[in-house]
Amino acid sequence: MTTRDELFPGTDATSTAHREFDWSTTSLGPVENWPDALVTAIRTLFPSEVGQLVWWGEDLVQLFNHAYTPMAGDLFPEAVGQRAADCWRVGWEQLGPLAHDALRGTAVHRTRQRVLLDRFGYLEETFFTFSYSPILGSGDTVNGVFVATTDVTQQVLAERRMSVLHELGSISVASRDIDDVCRASLDLLAGNEADVPFASIHLRTTHDAELGEIRPVASTSATLPGRPHTATTVDRDVIDRVSNSGVGEIVGTTAVVLPLHASSGRPVGVLVAGISALRRFDEPYRVFLDLVAGRISTALTDAYSYAAERRRARDLEELDAAKTRFFENVSHEFRTPLTLLLGPLGDVVDDQENPLPPHRVRSLQTARRAALRLQRLVDTLLDVARGDADGFVVSLEPTDIVSLTTDCASMFRDATARAGVELHLALDGVTHRFAEMDRTMWTHVVMNLVSNAVKFTTAGSVTVSLRDDADTVTLTVTDTGPGVPEADRAKIFDRFYQVAAAAGRSREGSGVGLSLVRDLVAALHGTIDVSDGPDGTGSTFTVTLPRTVASAPPASDATTQEVAEALGAGYIGEADTWRPLDGVRTDPTPDQRQVVLVEDNADMRDYLVGLLREQNWHVTMFADVDSAMAHARAHPPDVILSDIMLPGRSGLSLVDEARSDGRLVRVPIVLLSARAGSESVVEGLRLGADDYVTKPFQPAELVARVRVHLELARLREQLLGSAQREVSSLRTALDSRSVLSQAVGLLMVTQRMSPEAAFDHIATMSQAANVKARVIAEQLVRDFVEELGSDPVG
Repeated sequence: MTTRDELFPGTDATSTAHREFDWSTTSLGPVENWPDALVTAIRTLFPSEVGQLVWWGEDLVQLFNHAYTPMAGDLFPEAVGQRAADCWRVGWEQLGPLAHDALRGTAVHRTRQRVLLDRFGYLEETFFTFSYSPILGSGDTVNGVFVATTDVTQQVLAERRMSVLHELGSISVASRDIDDVCRASLDLLAGNEADVPFASIHLRTTHDAELGEIRPVASTSATLPGRPHTATTVDRDVIDRVSNSGVGEIVGTTAVVLPLHASSGRPVGVLVAGISALRRFDEPYRVFLDLVAGRISTALTDAYSYAAERRRARDLEELDAAKTRFFENVSHEFRTPLTLLLGPLGDVVDDQENPLPPHRVRSLQTARRAALRLQRLVDTLLDVARGDADGFVVSLEPTDIVSLTTDCASMFRDATARAGVELHLALDGVTHRFAEMDRTMWTHVVMNLVSNAVKFTTAGSVTVSLRDDADTVTLTVTDTGPGVPEADRAKIFDRFYQVAAAAGRSREGSGVGLSLVRDLVAALHGTIDVSDGPDGTGSTFTVTLPRTVASAPPASDATTQEVAEALGAGYIGEADTWRPLDGVRTDPTPDQRQVVLVEDNADMRDYLVGLLREQNWHVTMFADVDSAMAHARAHPPDVILSDIMLPGRSGLSLVDEARSDGRLVRVPIVLLSARAGSESVVEGLRLGADDYVTKPFQPAELVARVRVHLELARLREQLLGSAQREVSSLRTALDSRSVLSQAVGLLMVTQRMSPEAAFDHIATMSQAANVKARVIAEQLVRDFVEELGSDPVG
């Protein structure tokens, strides 16, 4: 005879509830009268760490272990000793027939079975993997049902929601019309009414997110009894409030209104998303809907960018006719703020009496370099426009051409020294130093050619030569860079033409430098051409001008130096952005997420590193694809952030190679692009990039996007790891010749146990029967084989 204290000795709430329950009120009667088979089943059941229960007798009176209690929710402790049909009356219409199949001797197994239950005071959508195994008595009788079950609701929901997010991400560039993007997004959500029963999108009536009223664009609705809201009945005041504040709001228990962003600043609209009546609005549900709004925002960003591109295309003809007038009129407007920007920056950076902290000085130096580069770009574009409109006006004056060329080229010595490139000046071939020359034009010619040579020469030297004869002056700039392919030489001086995949320090550039040099040389009645270097490698640019000997020497040598310094600051500022990596590497701490950053512009690289390291992420920097991929293969990171335009191979090549490498195929890749909606971005996404960010960007947006992909990757790896461990354990058990391993494998399959729980189950049975575990294992295998032979259906 077994007492309740002996049968339920545990101190946990489940054991206590079973011990204190009056079993005489059930068909089982007092515990002391229970049959040995039931006692044995309970002693097997309660030590298990896997959720299990027993339904005993024709009434299916239930007993369950502590691992099962959380699955009962608020039905515990009343569920102890209840008839299964009473406890699970909500859902019994679905579960009851399966239980009665088991009572008739047929084993039942279901995977990810959807069941509607009332465990927490509301009708809840749940998913369970379970098996119902008949507990056999003497003869052909069945005493009860043994149930092993696992609540897989969160896993199923996570996979279902990740699938929706993935599909939403696929429409980012699938449609270029704003309303089409909204409709496509809602069409996808309409196929997932279980999580988003209804939805609508409301956008501003103008393309400017700061203006315009909110208008409904598209909606989906589900007919749900007892639900007070649908997508079209949410209060308009709530929609207006969210669209103005950018802060989402929950509407009762039925809907959430979330802001949609197509860029930084004020939202362009809102998403109204219904909340399922069958799920509690918990944190994972809220995060999912936030991510849905984020994916739609990304698609809208593309759509607005495409719309802007189309509007610009329609205006091209008018803009082309007006560009010259615009550049001429705006020259003063550009240069005045640049002067006011560069002057104070220079004063603060160079102030020795009131020095700023070093990190502030570095930030201001970066800003000054960017302003100098902008100034050079503005001046270059103005020169191009002026040349297109009226041609260049040449202003000849006596010039020491050797001194001016020396001053121009020597300004690059610091840049070449940092890069490990030698700069040679061979200017002693000039017999007449003084010539009639337009100093400004000559300075631009020399600076452009030397800057171009330094940019594309990663090792070796740059040589600047000057010589003259009776009729001409010849400038040659020779480098040991990659050279100009024969097929590109006829186009290299065309406006906006750039050699594809040219190796160098940077892929940045407007593509007008060499065309401007050609135009300036032509204005000076000279010629320019390009050829291979003397040894067949690199490039040699040769400029030949007619020589006009000056009638008198220049008034002052300082004048040529002032011209070089005034015009050369922008070129030198750009060259500073090509500085190489410092080569210092640090190891990540165990808790740090690892980011590989690929960016050729040193200032942008330093800026991005600062943003990422503020998040306590470990950042490893590279300026080219080959170095980054070699490191990533050896040390797979958590995410790769790469610019698209890079020297040598582009960021698209990185995506293609990573997605073909088993070690990197699942590593998230975020692309940086200076061109919204460009073909290269579309190609990157097609090749397998996870996202892209358009420059200029808001720091918070960049960090948020990287964080989203880090978290999605973490969740994906957890799901894959769990599945792989289960498959590996089962395969090991089944492939083993050990009877114990075979028994573990059978328990894993038939009762959905983990390997550890299966071993514990056998050990418990061994202790209860006072026999060796091997004997129990042999019995389990033998019973299984006999059951297969006697009952093929079960």
